[in-house]
Amino acid sequence: MDAGARDRVSVCIVFPTDPMGLVPGGIDTFIRGLLRWAPDDIDMSLIGMTTDGTARPVGRWHVCNAGRHPFRFYPVLREVGAGVRTPIPLSLRFTLALKARKPLCEADVLEFHRLEPMLPFLFDGRPKNAFFHQDMAVLHDAASDIRWKHVPWLYFGLERLLIPRLSSAFAVREEAVRVYRARYPRLASSIEFIPTWMDPEVFHPADGGRRRALRDEILNELGFSASSRVLIYVGRWDSQKDPLRLLRAFRALLAEGRDIALVLVGDGVLRGELQAFVRSHGLERRVALSGPRPQPRVADWLRAVDLFVLSSAYEGMPMSVLEALGSGLPVATTDVGEVRRVVRPGVNGEIAGSRSVEDLVRAVADCLDRLDTYAGAPCTEAVADYVPHKVLAPVYATYRALAARAQERVAR
Repeated sequence: MDAGARDRVSVCIVFPTDPMGLVPGGIDTFIRGLLRWAPDDIDMSLIGMTTDGTARPVGRWHVCNAGRHPFRFYPVLREVGAGVRTPIPLSLRFTLALKARKPLCEADVLEFHRLEPMLPFLFDGRPKNAFFHQDMAVLHDAASDIRWKHVPWLYFGLERLLIPRLSSAFAVREEAVRVYRARYPRLASSIEFIPTWMDPEVFHPADGGRRRALRDEILNELGFSASSRVLIYVGRWDSQKDPLRLLRAFRALLAEGRDIALVLVGDGVLRGELQAFVRSHGLERRVALSGPRPQPRVADWLRAVDLFVLSSAYEGMPMSVLEALGSGLPVATTDVGEVRRVVRPGVNGEIAGSRSVEDLVRAVADCLDRLDTYAGAPCTEAVADYVPHKVLAPVYATYRALAARAQERVAR
């Protein structure tokens, strides 16, 4: 290997996502950001799934582009769609497909965003980095939609097997950092907190003329009245995000006589229930279930509407909230994860006092009554430091350090 090659670091992410498809979810967005913002000296690859078996067929490497640098992508299975809950969980199907296909990945560092896909690499001696996007104590929460909640003892046994084999880890919740450091003291110095971020090249406010044009376009597309205040949610439609709570709060706000409309961007296993709720309550002219949209289109919608609402039962640090604020859009949210880092009640949004529909209604109503003071600068200033080149610098530094230590061991 020549000197130039030794100066480069290669990292392979292993996670069931399609970075070139419309896959709703914060982890998927997080991974796309890691690929997009990788420095020139770090070569990224991804072993994942495909949502388009024609463009990105299973079982071969593809060269893709995340907007800054090309990366290599190997799908081990094809996913049927975010709106279908299959009998065998995706994480298990993905892990079994990994074991069956055994894709050759010559990376210096392996990275995981769920623990299950580590199993086929159990005896692989390369350094391993992981991201914890949840404090898995949520398995004891009745609102959790993670299937491990039915056998939590088995999941925590898996943790005890796999986490000690990690070389480093990041968690997007500070409480999770404390929990994992206490549980695995030998790894404590290698577990760090990392916030999420928003991409200011994509998510930023529009000036008055551009915003009015976008708003007219979107209202016409969705069939909403020009007089309505428009609320938006972006993300998965599942029990964790609890969009049914949002629909119930929205209906209560309509009953108060408010002229509002709501668009839900995304997809998920609750699609049928959301459609049924909208139909049964006659909300077709007030609620749009738009399905997933490309990121630039989502950014346009955030620039044009009036309020972002998050109704989640639990979270890490939801990227959708940062993206809304980065677009100048106030946020009403449940009190979950790390939202208090950026949502400042009375300044750029409101935080519901509990998970109840009534408290979410009050938070949304307070925002609607103060949009003129909450929107714009109070939002963008709150997320000014949560940008990729600042947030991700420690991650890329960790990749370099892990690769260097591995090379030193080989050289001895």
